[in-house]
Amino acid sequence: MKIFYPSIIVILFILSIFDLIVGVINDSVNFLNSAIGSKVASRKTIMIFASLGILLGSFLSSRMMEIARKGIFDPSYFYFSDIIFIFLAVMISDIILLDIFNTLGLPTSTTVSMVFCLLGGAFSISMIKIASPLSNEPFHHLSQYIKAEKTLTIGIGIFLSIIISFSSGALIHYFIRLLFSFEYKSRLKYTGVIWASISLSSMTYFLIVRGLHSNFLQKGYIYDNLSGLSLVIQHFIKWIHHNFFFFLILLFTTWIIIAKIFFLLGYNILKFVVLYGTFSLAMAFSGNDLVNFIGVPIASIQSYNIWKEAGSPPAEEFNMKNLSGNVQVPSFVLIFAGIIMILTLWVSKKTKTITKTEINLSRQNEGNEKFLSNSFARGIVRFFLFFGKKFFNFFPKRFLVKIEKNFKQKIKKEENIAFDLVRASANLTISSILISIATVKNIPLSTTFVTFMVSMGTSLSDRAWNRESAVYRISGVLKVIRGWFLTGLIAFTMSVIIAYFLYFIKVWALIFFIFLMVFIFYKSYKNYQKIQYQKVEEKKTIFGIIEWITLKNKTSESSDLLEPMLKSIELIYKNSIEGITQESLNPLKDNRKNFLKVKENFNYIQNSLIRVIKKTRNSDPIFGRIYIRIYNKIKEILESEDIITNCTLFHVINCHNPLKYNQKNNLLTLEHFMIEYFSIIKKIIMNRNCKYVRKKIKINIIKNIEEQINQQVNGIIHKKYGKKNTLLMLDILIQSKKITENIEDFILLYTNFLSHFYSNRDSSILVVKNIKI
Repeated sequence: MKIFYPSIIVILFILSIFDLIVGVINDSVNFLNSAIGSKVASRKTIMIFASLGILLGSFLSSRMMEIARKGIFDPSYFYFSDIIFIFLAVMISDIILLDIFNTLGLPTSTTVSMVFCLLGGAFSISMIKIASPLSNEPFHHLSQYIKAEKTLTIGIGIFLSIIISFSSGALIHYFIRLLFSFEYKSRLKYTGVIWASISLSSMTYFLIVRGLHSNFLQKGYIYDNLSGLSLVIQHFIKWIHHNFFFFLILLFTTWIIIAKIFFLLGYNILKFVVLYGTFSLAMAFSGNDLVNFIGVPIASIQSYNIWKEAGSPPAEEFNMKNLSGNVQVPSFVLIFAGIIMILTLWVSKKTKTITKTEINLSRQNEGNEKFLSNSFARGIVRFFLFFGKKFFNFFPKRFLVKIEKNFKQKIKKEENIAFDLVRASANLTISSILISIATVKNIPLSTTFVTFMVSMGTSLSDRAWNRESAVYRISGVLKVIRGWFLTGLIAFTMSVIIAYFLYFIKVWALIFFIFLMVFIFYKSYKNYQKIQYQKVEEKKTIFGIIEWITLKNKTSESSDLLEPMLKSIELIYKNSIEGITQESLNPLKDNRKNFLKVKENFNYIQNSLIRVIKKTRNSDPIFGRIYIRIYNKIKEILESEDIITNCTLFHVINCHNPLKYNQKNNLLTLEHFMIEYFSIIKKIIMNRNCKYVRKKIKINIIKNIEEQINQQVNGIIHKKYGKKNTLLMLDILIQSKKITENIEDFILLYTNFLSHFYSNRDSSILVVKNIKI
């Protein structure tokens, strides 16, 4: 056991690096989203501003960490071994939890995660000590070990910050948009300069209060060896507090002069506001939250030093009352941590995933919705639609029409921009003001909650949540909020369990949890890679279709788009017939899963429908019409296969009577015809030649299906077939007939496409007869 505790200290230090990485990935959305969403500059420029903020924040970061994170537990009631196990449980739980959230692409609060991990670990060890046969302590003594009131305060702060942030964002930005409108560039001369001055003043004050006030005027911090710079900063902050209003007027005047100079030079001042806000939030995050990730291992090192200085007594008996003070973090450690943060910001791809979640929920333009609707979200939308109608009846129509003009948008040329600079600057300004107020008033809140909910509030004011998207956006916001509250619960539970096993099993428990963590990291990485691959495939499909439709690519590319999907449809049909004739349950289950994957891939094409049609406005619009018709035919084929795969699986999984011998033979004959028909269409697409068309095959298929239906009817009359058997056969036969008809229409459409492409004739060539759209 001599090397046990030194080994744990090394492990804690390594874990702190991983915790720092996963924490930065999640928290980066706080200061990156407004700049990235508005595309104020290239991503590289935005990252440079954020990196500078992080680096400066590391230099000015607090060197003190309140032990056990805001006094969650009292160290004087714990032994050295207890403290070490609590810290281990905290780090392992925090890393696993944050990595899961990062993989899912959901933002959460690293502060809440850390606090509840500490609470869970302390609770677990405290309960073990109280319940021990050697202890006669009553249960209510738990309040001496841990401070539950602090957790309650944090919970209330979180709840209030969510409501206040959303309400403030929605209300304040409504009036900002009313002043600017969406055509804000024409109003930059006066309104823009004033708003920019207000924004920059509030963010400068936020920079000072959050970045310097918290670090140089901390409670209990004694400056024994203050440098000249520290003394100047300390006196400057005190002067600001004594001359608050004068300082704000001075700040506003300075920025209004700078803003006016920017305008006269022809530079969009709002761009500077957004970049400056990104820098400010990054610096504040680094200056205050950086210590959350490395504070626990630093505290563990100090604990180890206290124990060693005492002569290394038995770890299970050495009281840690000397740890009740603050933990001083060396400057080089903070700077090293800051460098890791910057590298993570630049290298990690997961930061983009989490950033996309917030931007997707707040974007102004249309697009694919990431979240599905739910009944609660639909109820909220219906309530506010009803409330809105009643509320606006109190105002004159002429007044409402005049206001509405400021919220109307022209057609955007830059469709990739999620929102404009006005909203981006509002997000940063409102967030800065709320966080500054909370810092001065010592109100606990999470910067993640504030920045996210302000962003949601401003998007609501901008009518980004219209009737087309409101239920999906609200569902997404509710899912994120639910994740925030689950963060605390999961963090607490995980830490309780891990601390319990570490306390009793020690080395073996530690080895197990390290391997568990590695396994979770591996699975998380594989899942993330799978998600990213699906996104890449979606983009390839969409861009491939756009190139094909707009004639930017060769016709050979059409085979790359259509042939794999048709091949999958053919295989699924074949497996369904063979599975039902052989009564093979597992192949039918696998077949159903494969169909759902094909259907999901088809959703990529479906989601690109509007985008593709828009892209054809500059080329021949006939190809847009072809795309709609081909899309419709594939959709109908998939609907038929959906019924076939479902009914065959349902029949076998419920152990219904198998098909008769002659029914099986008839279906296998039909399968042979259908596979031959599928091969024809694949040849046409691959070789771009219509000579393979054989109408005789289609006639044989239809004839075979009609004969089987007649046989089924006769069998029912003579009581050969039961209800389940009949329903199954009718589903297979009717849907096979529909697939055959749709394949014929598909061939005719593709033939017309080839004819039009090669001959470049009049659009009338695409008038297709006898095709039902």
